[in-house]
Parts: sequence; structure tokens; C-alpha cells
Amino acid sequence: MRRDRTWRDIASFLLSIGLHALLLALLVLRLSGSSPPLPAEPPEILEAVAVDSRTVKPPRQRPEPERTQRVREEQAAEDRQRDTEEAAEERARLEAERQAQAAAQAMERERERRETEQRQALLEQREAEQRDREAARQREAEAEARKLAVEEAREQAAREAERHAAEAESESRQRMEAETRRQAELAAKRETAAAEARRQAEKIAEQERRRAETQKRLEREARRRAEAEAKALQEARERQARETAARQQAEAEARRAEEAETRARLKAEEDARKKAEQAAEAQRQAEQERARLEAVRRAEREAEEAERRAAIEQEQEQRRSERQAAAADAERVASEWVRRNFGPRVERVWLRPASAVSGASCKIRVRLQPDGWVSSVDATCENGDAAFERSAEAAVRKAAPFPMPDDAVVAEQLLGQSVTFQFKPD
Repeated sequence: MRRDRTWRDIASFLLSIGLHALLLALLVLRLSGSSPPLPAEPPEILEAVAVDSRTVKPPRQRPEPERTQRVREEQAAEDRQRDTEEAAEERARLEAERQAQAAAQAMERERERRETEQRQALLEQREAEQRDREAARQREAEAEARKLAVEEAREQAAREAERHAAEAESESRQRMEAETRRQAELAAKRETAAAEARRQAEKIAEQERRRAETQKRLEREARRRAEAEAKALQEARERQARETAARQQAEAEARRAEEAETRARLKAEEDARKKAEQAAEAQRQAEQERARLEAVRRAEREAEEAERRAAIEQEQEQRRSERQAAAADAERVASEWVRRNFGPRVERVWLRPASAVSGASCKIRVRLQPDGWVSSVDATCENGDAAFERSAEAAVRKAAPFPMPDDAVVAEQLLGQSVTFQFKPD
């Protein structure tokens, strides 16, 4: 706006100088075209005597010749014309000098004003360049700091990932070793249980064999005693009938045999029942052991699965936190970058409309392309000034292309959404 006003002032001044020069040229042409003045006659020297006008009679004029009178009249007319032209020339010269002096003064004032504005513009340009250099150095420092922070975060994440991987590998190796030890202990227990069962079976078989031998020995002894008793009874009762003794002996032997058979059968049934109960108990214990081991393995698998899910959820939560932190940091850096780069660039090319009032502001939403050009712009002023909004939108398009940030994350944040900033030139 100030620059346009300066150019308008310069144009007005140049036009004024051109008009004055044209008037001066016309005046010179007019003066050069008039006839040269006649040489003036030398004045007559008269002697004057102071007399009282009341006492002196007017002299009587002498009659002059007609030619001399006409010449004198023509000479007087030429003198009057020459005096008029000289007076006009003098007035024109004075006017031209006055106008030339005024023009020179105006040119001097304009030159001083231009020099002042040039010095002011140069000073403002130098200050702007200094601010730009300071902003560039600040951006470079911030970009370097962001790069260092990102590298440090990546290194920290890599170290954390390596530590988690080492811990997971160590835990997996420990679980595998513990599982191997448990399997070995279970196998040893199963082998011990089987050996114990074999020893119990062998012991039971040995006890049964000894019981059978004892029973046979008792039966032999009983038979011998019965035979001895029968022999003694036979000797004592020789006189009894052999048939009665034989029948009694046969009945006794049959009874003993039946009793022995009954006892043997009952013993065998008892032994079989006990063996069946022992086998059933061993099978039940084995099934209980298998069920317990299966429950232990299922609980271990569920615990491992829960630990794995918890580790995955923790890692996902950590990644979400890191992404949110990175997005928040990128949004903050993007907002700061927009505040530093958009406002000054737009203000430098903005042309104030006639309806703009002091202190007016508007909110501008801009969507950028990857090359820094503007794909869409929308300005909304607080006071609803349409001319102000149009001038702001035109200034944004005129200020493009905008420089893109060096940080890829910040650039992605800018390109992924509409950039909004407050435009307040005053």
C-alpha cells in the first residue's frame, strides 16, 4: 500500500513537471515569434524650472507638421506596444522562474522524500532479512533439535525393543527349561510309579505264593494228623465194623476236601477282588495324575497366552502413545511453523481495501500442495467484511508458493489437513 502511494506521488509529480515544461515551451515559442523591438531614441535633456502653476499660463503649442505628428504617434504606439510586450515578457519570465523554482523545490522535496522512503525501505528490508536470517537459524536449530530428538527416540526405541526381545527370549528359554525339567520329573515320577507298581505286584505275587505254600503245608499236616487220628481210631476201634469206619473216614475226608476247596475258592476270589481293586485304584490314580498334568499344562498355556497378550497390548499401547506424542509434537511444530511463515509472507503482499478498518482480522484456512502452492483458501472475517476477506485470500495466493518444512513428519502434518492461521495486519 505504501509503495503504491509512492508511485502515485511520483507519477503526479512527473506529470506536473511535464505540464510546466509544456507551458514554458509555448511561452518561449510565442516570445521568439514576436517582432524585435525598435531601438529607443535618446531622451531629450530638458531644463525644468519650478514655477507656480497659478501664475504661469500654459504655453501655446507650436503647430507641427502633419508627418512629424504621425511619426510621433506611431512611435508612441510602438513604444506602448513594446512596453506592453516587455512587461508581458517580464511577467512571463518571472512566472517561469517562479514555476521553475517551485518545480525545483518540489523535485528537491520529492528527492528527499524518496531518499527517506528508500532509506526506510532499505532499513525495513534489512530488518526483514535479519528477521528471516534469525528465523532461518531458529528453524535450522529447531530442525536439528527435532532430528536429534527423533534419532534419540529411535535409538531409545531400538534399545527398548532389543531389551524386550532379550527379556522375552530369556523368559522363553527359562520356560522351555522349566518345561523340560517338569517333563523329566514327570517321566521320572511315572517310571518310579511303574517300578513301584511292579514291585507291589511282585510282592503281592510272592505273598500269594507263600500263602499257598503255607496252606498246602497246613493241609498236609492236617491230613497227616487226620490220618494219624484215623489210624489211632482204627486201632482203638478194631472191633467196629470196617464199613462204618471207612464211611466215616470217607465223609471226613470229603468234608475236609470240600472245606479246603471252599477256603481256596474264597481265597482266590478275595485275591482276585483285591487285585482288581488295586488295579482300579492304580488306574484311577494314573487318570488323576494325567488329569492333573493336563490341568497344569493347560494353566501354563493359558498363563503364557495371557502374558503374550498382555505383552502385545502393552507394546501396542506404547506404540499408540509414541504415535500420539509424535503427532502432538508434529502438530505443535506445524502450528509454530505456520505462525512464523504464513502471517509475515501474506502481510508483505497484502493490499488494503478501502473498507478495511484498523484492527480488523480474519481466520484463514489453507490447504497446501506438496510443492508449496495453494490448492484452496477460505478467509472468514470477524466483522463480515467481504472485501477484506477477498483481499486476504488474494494475498495468500500471491504469497505462494510457501516453503515446506525440512521435517518430513511436520510436512506430512501440514499436507494432511487444512492449515488455519489468524491474519491481523494492523
